[in-house]
Amino acid sequence: GKSGPNAGASMACATSSRWPGRTLWRPPAGGLALLRYRTRMVWRRMLEMPVLWLALFITAGTWMLLPQRLAMPIDLSAGDIARRTWIADRDLSVVDEAATQALTARARQDVLPVYDLDLSLEAERRRQLGALFEAGRALMAAPLVGDDEPTVEVQEGTVGDDESDPLRELTERLSSAAGFRVSGEAATVLVETGFQNELEDRLGGVLTRLLRLGVVADKSLLLEHRERGITLRELPMGRESTAVNLFRFLDYPDEVREEVSGDLRAWGDLRARERRALNGLLMAAVAPNLNFNSSATLELRRSAGDSVGSVTHTFGKGEVIVRKGARIAELQAGALQLLTGERDVMAFASASLGAFLFLAAASLLLWLSARHEGREDRSCQRLLGENLILLTIHVAGVRLAIFVAEALGAAIAREPLSDVASYLFAIPFAALALLTLLLYGRDIALVLSLVFSLIAGRLAGGELMWEMSVFCLVSCLAAVFALDRLQFRQRSWMMRAATVIALVNACGVVVLQLIDQRIEDWSRLGFDVVCGAAGGLLAAVFVSFTVPLFESLFGLTTTIKLIELANPNLPLLRRLALEAPGTFQHSLAVANLAKAGVEAIDGDSVLVHTGALYHDIGKMFRPQYFIENQPAGRNPHDKIQPSMSALILINHVKEGQELAEKYALPAPIHDAIEQHHGTRLIKFFYNRAKERADSESSEPREEEFRYAGPKPQNKEMGVLMLADGVEAASRTLVEPSRQKIRGVLRAIFDDCLQDGQLEMTNLTLGDLKKVEAAFQRVLENIHHRRVDYPGFDFNRKAGEAKVQSGGAESEPSKGQAKGKNGADAKKSTDSKDSSGSKDSSVAKKGADGAKGSGDRPGAQES
Repeated sequence: GKSGPNAGASMACATSSRWPGRTLWRPPAGGLALLRYRTRMVWRRMLEMPVLWLALFITAGTWMLLPQRLAMPIDLSAGDIARRTWIADRDLSVVDEAATQALTARARQDVLPVYDLDLSLEAERRRQLGALFEAGRALMAAPLVGDDEPTVEVQEGTVGDDESDPLRELTERLSSAAGFRVSGEAATVLVETGFQNELEDRLGGVLTRLLRLGVVADKSLLLEHRERGITLRELPMGRESTAVNLFRFLDYPDEVREEVSGDLRAWGDLRARERRALNGLLMAAVAPNLNFNSSATLELRRSAGDSVGSVTHTFGKGEVIVRKGARIAELQAGALQLLTGERDVMAFASASLGAFLFLAAASLLLWLSARHEGREDRSCQRLLGENLILLTIHVAGVRLAIFVAEALGAAIAREPLSDVASYLFAIPFAALALLTLLLYGRDIALVLSLVFSLIAGRLAGGELMWEMSVFCLVSCLAAVFALDRLQFRQRSWMMRAATVIALVNACGVVVLQLIDQRIEDWSRLGFDVVCGAAGGLLAAVFVSFTVPLFESLFGLTTTIKLIELANPNLPLLRRLALEAPGTFQHSLAVANLAKAGVEAIDGDSVLVHTGALYHDIGKMFRPQYFIENQPAGRNPHDKIQPSMSALILINHVKEGQELAEKYALPAPIHDAIEQHHGTRLIKFFYNRAKERADSESSEPREEEFRYAGPKPQNKEMGVLMLADGVEAASRTLVEPSRQKIRGVLRAIFDDCLQDGQLEMTNLTLGDLKKVEAAFQRVLENIHHRRVDYPGFDFNRKAGEAKVQSGGAESEPSKGQAKGKNGADAKKSTDSKDSSGSKDSSVAKKGADGAKGSGDRPGAQES
């Protein structure tokens, strides 16, 4: 356990390290009890390790704060059988791949094929034809071989398969000049015509007309697009147009030959041989200039497909995506993938980092709050760990409640019962505030409520984030206000707090609906109000069941637990009343005194009252050794040594601790048992031991006649010590007047102060004065006097003759009554001193004070 005033109160039942050398209770020797003891020790050490709980809180919280699609992705593929009915919780837009592909293909098919009409070929062929005639005319004007050779003359009929060398040379020169092949027959005809300019113009006109019409190499492929046409792009200008009549284009070579033959036939001055030769010449000059442009066509079709985009199908919120038992289609698989999540590494990493930083900031706030929250029963490290445990459990509870709400919304098809947002109002958000207030107080409850509200809103997510955060915070604040005002003293008062929370929740729902302008939907508003009120009631039910659990888990003792332990019908107190009735009555009187004293200084009166009832339970083992349980004239201490008597008295503290451990009493009761005597000296037996010691034997050691302690550690335990001593000393008074009671109080208070028993309690002199005044009032009421009952002379001495007066006994003289009372008081004083349970010197002072005063309380009516 930790040392110092902040040590955990749950460690008080074990060997305490706060006071070295004081062993009040030993752990079990073995068996199941030892296992339970070791388990408790391990758990308490774990509670002192806030790093462990911080890691758990951040890890679990980060996972729970992630969207469901990232935290728990579900693999659903097309073709699988749906094992449940899936309903869209929001609008889901899914890309319809099949429709997108079909639309893209249709867009690409709508693009007409691109054909290039190369009009520059016309100019090129006209230039080549001009070069041919220019070269021919030059050859006609110059000798072929040397200057002494005659001019070229080609006789008709000389052209055949065996061409002469001059004709071959002529065709080669003409072909080289023209850029296309010139046959020997065509060369002969051109020579015969003398390469006339008219023939050149007429051949050029035919060539121009053919190439402007467009010549295609394979017209059958072109005619495949005859229904829709083609995109005709004229080169080199780049002008585009749509050509629908594809039959007008000429197929090479068949249709070109027919066109050429028709034009040549129209020339009436040509012979058959000449037409044939010129036909061959034009066919050689004409080339296809209408060509399919595959790259341009593909580019246009790609652009058309890209411009289409994606076809999406939207599943509206609440719409059934797929029903249980149906086969999942492609479109449905895409919607389920959006609903349940995709394995997006970057999205997962960014969301995890954000949740981690958010929870780290919340943990820092809790740490700062724990550092400034002073508690005597636990360290700030342990307080932080316990707060993190509570927060983690409640965050997990909210996550589970949201899951249940979603399941209910999906299972019910009727509005407004199918609205998931309505069920979220029924989550018992106020449970954390109620529980924390009962366990730790208002300050910690407020801090935890703020952090919890922010986390709860993030868990709701989406449009409900802000709304749920505000609602959770309002509910928690209502719980703190209600329980703080009620000063929780009975478990039945929990329902009063639940009623307040339910009303505040209902009002909060209405306000939020007004802000969101949804007040027109009266059915939904009514259902939301019912759910909000149910959330307040559920919070009280949850806390009622879990408070005992967390009391045991954290070693805490709430006020209601102390009140329950103060019930005299509990087994341990009943046993005390039966086995040590005098001690029981003494405990009741001490409890009333201590409670009045603590209330005077604004302390925990419930704590000190309950602790006082149990502070002397160790006397049950040997009740006859304590004066309050001894019959008249029988004192077993007269037959034993003073040291043994002191040991018996000291052991009642240890034995009380063992009983407290056996009955699983909380830590404050342990503190009351072990601190109510502190380390005070048992003066009666110490003085008797000194008197019996002779010159040969050594003086008795004072340490052997002191209680093991520790000294009282707080104001409540200090007042309990004073009340215990004052109640015992007041029993020695013969005639307890106001002055005598005041003398007893001052004597006991001075003795405790001089012995240093109150040095760790933080009690001031002002506090002690208030406690003394409270004790004075209680003792005066306890020791009040009554008149003798007429006809009943209870103070008459044995054997004294009765004086009859009208059938009633006469009242004895005051002197007789006083003598009797004085004798009884003297016997009580001697017996009390002989027991050694209280301070004999104080009793003597009280007795002397009583003898020295003739005052007597006024008579009271019976």
